Amino acid sequence: MAKIYLAAPWFTDREKVLYFEVLNKLRAEGHEVYAPIEHEQENAWGMPNHEWGLKVFQDDVKAIKDCEEVWVLNYGMYSDTGTAWECGFAYGIGKPIRQLLLAFGNEKREFSLMMINGCDEYDSMSNYLFNQENEYRFDQK
Repeated sequence: MAKIYLAAPWFTDREKVLYFEVLNKLRAEGHEVYAPIEHEQENAWGMPNHEWGLKVFQDDVKAIKDCEEVWVLNYGMYSDTGTAWECGFAYGIGKPIRQLLLAFGNEKREFSLMMINGCDEYDSMSNYLFNQENEYRFDQK
């Protein structure tokens, strides 16, 4: 089993639900997963934002370096800058990148060519979460 860093936004309720669905499935499959959402900084509310941000950045960089692969939840042309940065950094240091694209049923979305071409493998979240085994095609912009 792999040691995985799970990169994704979690700013909306839908994003949080999908994040934890994927996280729980990865762990049920036996993977060791670093989930940034689970790592709070000690005394976070007592430090200035720039200090807190630097500590989060340093912890995430270390976790990406320490993992075997990075999984990215990709929501299409709407892109969380932190998630896009994590994906680009992982690519830059040679980590395998697997992306789960937000697409359910016949839903069509456009995805960034930079994000897609920078990954080793992709699938739709619905295929991964619900074992639909459909070959997913997307529009790349």
